[in-house]
Amino acid sequence: MLVTTHAMIASTVAIKTGNPYIYLPFAAADHFLLDAFPHFGGEVIEKHFRPMVVLDAVLGITLFLILARYTEFSVFILFVVCLLAGWPDLILAYQKFINPKKLPKFAKFHVGIQKLEFPLGVLIELVIVSGCLMLIFL
Repeated sequence: MLVTTHAMIASTVAIKTGNPYIYLPFAAADHFLLDAFPHFGGEVIEKHFRPMVVLDAVLGITLFLILARYTEFSVFILFVVCLLAGWPDLILAYQKFINPKKLPKFAKFHVGIQKLEFPLGVLIELVIVSGCLMLIFL
């Protein structure tokens, strides 16, 4: 699952609940649960890893700026929530850039739970992000 989708889900929970006792632990832990569901990935990301990371970053930053501008939620807390939601993918991306042949146990675990990745999973992620945006703004 793209970091953008993880961050969007966690941001939605944060904005809608407003309770840090709920949204901070959720943002830190939801990544592993959500990666077990069908989502975008697989060969597409492996083949085009660097461009996909850049695209994900651009989408994520754009959505973050929209949320920061059009909600009254704290920009700092929103940033923290987004980082917490994406930390496993951010670590994995860093490790792949540094030494893709030798991934530590954490990375192997993280990759191992993502059994349901497929190219059309991008449609699932689009529905999720759209649903989050509707929950926040409608």
